[in-house]
Parts: sequence; structure tokens; C-alpha cells
Amino acid sequence: MVDDDPIVILLQKKLMEKAGIEQEVTSFNNGEELVDFIADQAPGSEDYLMFLDINMPGLSGWDVLDMLESMNVPQNIEVIIITSSIEPADKRKAKNYKRIVDFWVKPFSIQDFIQFKEKFKL
Repeated sequence: MVDDDPIVILLQKKLMEKAGIEQEVTSFNNGEELVDFIADQAPGSEDYLMFLDINMPGLSGWDVLDMLESMNVPQNIEVIIITSSIEPADKRKAKNYKRIVDFWVKPFSIQDFIQFKEKFKL
């Protein structure tokens, strides 16, 4: 999870827990922390699913996605965009990134995470 708002991260983790999602969750408060983590960890064969806020200070979610491409990070990192933006342009832009698998607008509900669990078979 990558979001500049720690309350959003806490809420997402609690909703995941209530939905019965038990996967390990690593969170980052900005895009820079995430990029550093990925550079150090060099994802291997494991699959990752990232919740990525697009509107953050410093590196935006779009910047993070562009950096993942320039770093040649494998496609085993898929992304769900999380945003408070209701701009149609953001949804259209998301279609240009192959690793984006879903687009969520804040706020979230327990039902969102139940559907997420079913969709990704978690």
C-alpha cells in the first residue's frame, strides 16, 4: 500500500482484515519509499498487488508507475489505483499502464474488499 495519508493506510488494513484477507501487507507513506524498497528487494518470482494512491507529494502514483517501467520491474507487480480523484482523465490515463488491474475511488467499504478478495482469489 502506498498512500501519503496514514489514516487511509490504517483504514485499508482494517477493512482487509474484516474481509478476511490475511496476506502480508507492507505500507509506504510516499512513492520514494516504495521505489527504494523495490530497488533493494528486486522482486523475484512472487506476485505482488499494490494499492497505489495517484495524488501524493513528491513522486505521484503516475511517477511511480513510470519509474517501475524504467527500472524494468517485472510485470508480477500489479497495481490497483486508489484515489479521491473523480476526474475521467485519470481513469483514461490508467488504461495506458498494463500493470494497472483496477481503479478505486475513495472512500472504500468492507464490500469493496470482499469483492476484491473474490476477484483476486485471496
